[in-house]
Amino acid sequence: MTNIQNHTITNPSTSTDATPWAGAGAAHAEARGEHTLRTPYHELGQLGSGDGSLRVPAWAQHRSVYRSAGRTLYLVETDRLAEAGTDLDALARRGWHVRVDREGDAANITLSRQAA
Repeated sequence: MTNIQNHTITNPSTSTDATPWAGAGAAHAEARGEHTLRTPYHELGQLGSGDGSLRVPAWAQHRSVYRSAGRTLYLVETDRLAEAGTDLDALARRGWHVRVDREGDAANITLSRQAA
């Protein structure tokens, strides 16, 4: 049975869940230029500012994070899907698995990537 932890991010500027889940050696690996596990919000920051800082777009209205062995899943609930298209395409090009389930005007967006 897989152990899954559920965390809801309510304020990304103060939440510890908004940081990458990369373990104790993440800073050392990043300093050596190695790939570290990053959130989709850090990926969007890399695309925008180039520094990889956290960027939570306005369309990402309600965000949840689910973690299990080897994979982290980000669930975004939104009623602003039209605004998300460019960001979702960019994440897909950077190796993220993007799945959109529409429910009328609302959508559930699932973002995941296998741990390195």
